[in-house]
Amino acid sequence: MPQASDLVAYASANMPDTDSATSGGAIDTKRRIDFTQMAANDTIEAVSTSASDTQNLTIEARKADGSVVSETKALAGTTAVSFSTLGTVERFLKADLASDAVGTVTVRRTTGPTTIRQIPPGERGFMMVFRKCASSGAQEDFYGKLFWKNTHGSQALLVALVKQSADPQGKVTHALATAVDDSGSVTNRKTAPGGLTFDDTDKAVPGTDLGATKAIGVWLRLRLAANDPAFRDSYTSEIAGTSV
Repeated sequence: MPQASDLVAYASANMPDTDSATSGGAIDTKRRIDFTQMAANDTIEAVSTSASDTQNLTIEARKADGSVVSETKALAGTTAVSFSTLGTVERFLKADLASDAVGTVTVRRTTGPTTIRQIPPGERGFMMVFRKCASSGAQEDFYGKLFWKNTHGSQALLVALVKQSADPQGKVTHALATAVDDSGSVTNRKTAPGGLTFDDTDKAVPGTDLGATKAIGVWLRLRLAANDPAFRDSYTSEIAGTSV
């Protein structure tokens, strides 16, 4: 039967950080969208469980003054590498490996150290869904897509529901793709996907059950009011169901 660990939140193929690039598309099983945001300003380091992980890792973060910084550095296997050029940062945005992880790559705060997220073997990274979005003099809507995938090899998640678990600022609503394993996209992240209703209610997966190895696309809408201030917040999506 599917366990919680079998239900994985993956990125979509297009996760732009500008308002001009395509958003959405098919599932990207190399990158995830869940991580633990930094609880305090800190520097960042990365280390692997495998000596074979010497590929480049690019980390993007935001400093306390609001500026975005990025650094690319080669991993050193089981020796921790400090991303010192980033300096002290206020929040994490994205980690991306140049090639698949061989071991488990841990990206973490230097102080503690406190894990931001691990990149499993065979994957390449993780990221924030809405990166570098900004309000203007009018209300702005932004659209991003993630996937909930049932990675169990043989068992379905029955009566599957996608739920909004937490949205402290009340800025995000969600909608489901009309079919599992879809590849729908929009021209840019300010274009709404057609035919979908965005709200906070639980959403039933099309066909009721999420079959083994199947994934359901979840569109999120971030709505910023005119001249909204900066927010440091997390949105939590979850999927629930039963099994035999």
